[in-house]
Amino acid sequence: MKKLFHKICSFGGGLPLLFLLPYAVTFFLNGGNKALLLYPVNEEKFVPLMLMVQMKGDYEPETVKAQAVIARSELYRRKKEESLFSILQEKENTTKLQWLENAEKLQLYGEAVEETKNQVLTWKGQLKIVPYHKVSNGQTREGAEVFHSSEYKYLQSVDSSQDLEAPDYINSTYVSLSQLPRKLLLKERDSAGYVTVLDIDGQYLDGEDFRLGLHLASADFSVQKMGKAVRFLCKGKGHGLGFSQYGGNEMAKAGSSWKEILAAYFPKMEIQNINDVFSEK
Repeated sequence: MKKLFHKICSFGGGLPLLFLLPYAVTFFLNGGNKALLLYPVNEEKFVPLMLMVQMKGDYEPETVKAQAVIARSELYRRKKEESLFSILQEKENTTKLQWLENAEKLQLYGEAVEETKNQVLTWKGQLKIVPYHKVSNGQTREGAEVFHSSEYKYLQSVDSSQDLEAPDYINSTYVSLSQLPRKLLLKERDSAGYVTVLDIDGQYLDGEDFRLGLHLASADFSVQKMGKAVRFLCKGKGHGLGFSQYGGNEMAKAGSSWKEILAAYFPKMEIQNINDVFSEK
């Protein structure tokens, strides 16, 4: 446990860290419920904890700010239907190792939250699902196609060709033939190239469900028989909807601000102050 305190406290201090440290330590040691009982409910102080879970790796400050707005948007959206207890319980299930790996970045996360304070993404003044993933296949997906509903048309497919240069753009998963159904056909792909429907021994299965079941990197995959195994060759990492963290980070490296990054990946959505969103209702 001393390792956690050392990691959190071993970098430069600052106002965001002073406020966040009690939350982070209590959350890690005793869980989200205890943190809520001991400290006043303040959504802004929980956003950095969400970033500790959502951001795996090193990112530019502007990328972290963009992700902070996404995390805050999701926190307030889910809070309408769930309690903070249940949301934090989900984050609490993240392995302690991951928390230790990201603890030293808490200062960066706190600053990103402070600099984007109260900013959320909306569509027509409403809080909506704002998805993110690690690497797209070079183009993000249409929400209406993925969810089979026009309710999600605000999630538009956009170019993210910088993802083609990501180190983990191509991923392979090998599965023994004995573990697979006798008949496996790729029936449909969406406009971005992700598999949406498979024929599994005469039964149709959703492409994303299949990906998750086999722990494939993405649903943009091809199938190659290799001896007594099948190779699933995947492009990108994650579901491909919304914000590509790698693509956004490349934009940040090129000088784009967090607002420009979010405008590129969510062209139909607006950045609003959460207080204005609530006052409009």
